[in-house]
Amino acid sequence: MKFKVIILILLICSAVSFSAQTVESNIDQYLKIRSEMGNFSGAVLVVKEGKVIFRKGYGFADVEKRIPYTPDTQHAIASVSKMFTSAAALKLRDQGKLKLEDSICKYLDDCPSAWQPVTVQNLMRHTSGIPDYEEKLELGSEKYLQMMAEGNTSARIYAEAKKLPLDFKPGEKFHYSNTGYVVLSYLVQKVAKMPFAEFVTKNILKPAGMKNTGIFSVGKYPKNLAVGYTYGDLGWEKTLAGFPLTDGTLQKMPPITISSPHGDAMLYSTLDDLYRWSQMMEGSKLIPKSEVDEIYTAGLEDYGYGWFIGQGFNRKRARHNGMLPGYLTDFIRFPDEKTTIIIFSNIDRARLNSIARDVTSITLGTPFDMPVRGKVIKLSAEQIAKLEGDYKMKDGRILNIKNGMEFLTAKLQDFYTAGLIPLSPTEFYFPLADGKAIFTLDENGKAMKVNMRYSGEDHIAERVTN
Repeated sequence: MKFKVIILILLICSAVSFSAQTVESNIDQYLKIRSEMGNFSGAVLVVKEGKVIFRKGYGFADVEKRIPYTPDTQHAIASVSKMFTSAAALKLRDQGKLKLEDSICKYLDDCPSAWQPVTVQNLMRHTSGIPDYEEKLELGSEKYLQMMAEGNTSARIYAEAKKLPLDFKPGEKFHYSNTGYVVLSYLVQKVAKMPFAEFVTKNILKPAGMKNTGIFSVGKYPKNLAVGYTYGDLGWEKTLAGFPLTDGTLQKMPPITISSPHGDAMLYSTLDDLYRWSQMMEGSKLIPKSEVDEIYTAGLEDYGYGWFIGQGFNRKRARHNGMLPGYLTDFIRFPDEKTTIIIFSNIDRARLNSIARDVTSITLGTPFDMPVRGKVIKLSAEQIAKLEGDYKMKDGRILNIKNGMEFLTAKLQDFYTAGLIPLSPTEFYFPLADGKAIFTLDENGKAMKVNMRYSGEDHIAERVTN
């Protein structure tokens, strides 16, 4: 009897170990393919149920110098900084120096009359109505890069915002505003009576043990900071076949020129430091559990204080991503499961939404697909004609497949219209969902069924026959 129990225990332990190894190997294989295709350079940390199960870098922190991107590489985290700016405002609130319900004009000098009804909480939850400077400039555009290169950007953004009318009555709507967080950082600085960077470092970063995290200062960059890269339109042939990161396709982006106080995107950090912050968000001396609950209370459009709060994979999820020219970040928490996923990429054209979706799926044990890779082919008019037609989904919606100006198109009633890139006579890349369209042919070569597969799930439609 004891022998059987021992065998059973060994089998259970073996199964648990195999499961963890499978998760790790699947994530690694997935990211290797992305990197080999030139679509990913960066690092990923996965913590499941409180245990680090994956921590690895891919590609290069500096392609020209062939410096590998490691889990210790520092990275510009862009809008993920907003959770720290919100935390700084809450710290001042806890010290009795401000109230979230107060008008921001109570704390700011030369406050325009239009801002009188704007509260501190409105800034934190993107409900202020203050116009977003990035919308006008278009992130990553020549105009944006030129403006950022001129220096003293936060002061110019702040001064320009004071001249503009609000987009809507404060509290009525949600509209993501980077400018609102620049204003919030000026408010924190004024109330704290010290430079914003100094206050955040002293009251947030150091108590959290985030030793490798800091605030950008123009002309002063950490030695371990990854270089940011981009690339132009590659065409589907090169995109799907892939390219080496060292073949000259990647274009180096200019150095970060963010000047403090720039509460929308001021921080650089590491995977381990952001995980320390994730641990603080479980309830800590720095952020008590009652305050965590407050931060995670969603306002309009599911935005809390520096986090998007909602559901993902049928679980409560807190998340924020960040984008700067040359840098992408995704920070995902499933607080009830103590599961954290942090992804850095120093290629700003990486499909980070797809990568985050698939790495999360692997971590949680839900269906996923490896990245689509292949050689683009050209189909004959006869082959195309045998694929065209109407197909009915299980829910009754009609999927129309027809030849477009350049490629086949798939139009699902009331949902999407997408191009399909041929990889074989029956398999196509489905860029809109980063998936595949797979046709099933009859004995005459006519398509009778199509599977629009994405996110690890099949979406099958049968041909409608007259």
